[in-house]
Amino acid sequence: MNILEFKFLLAKSEFTSKEVLELLAKDKDYLIRASIAKNPNISKEFLEILVKDKNAYIHECIAQNPKTSKEILEILARDEVWQVRASVAKNPNTPKEILEILAKDEDYYVRESIVQNPNTPKKILEVLSKDEDYWICESVAKALKT
Repeated sequence: MNILEFKFLLAKSEFTSKEVLELLAKDKDYLIRASIAKNPNISKEFLEILVKDKNAYIHECIAQNPKTSKEILEILARDEVWQVRASVAKNPNTPKEILEILAKDEDYYVRESIVQNPNTPKKILEVLSKDEDYWICESVAKALKT
């Protein structure tokens, strides 16, 4: 195992200490930083540092982290990259106010991700049931049946 592989294992592990994660969060390799961004043991303070990273994949990983704060999710909901906004929409901790904004997103995948979020309020699903895209309407119909 080389050093890069070892760093990946540390970055992904739920058993890695907060201190080691914070050291790895400063790594020059964006894939290491992205793995850290997904790790639920990273502190909210370091997520706030990582959100300043210019790399869209790191933003996407932060949006997937269950510890990501409402404030960071608000920032990422305005990201220019649709994959980042879609990850915000899928995050079960995304507040309904942000989901309401994303329900009007121009990108199909962002709106579809809202439907996939198990905590999307029924009111938002009802709005999406009238979406211009047939497949969104179809997904909402399935979601409302379950």
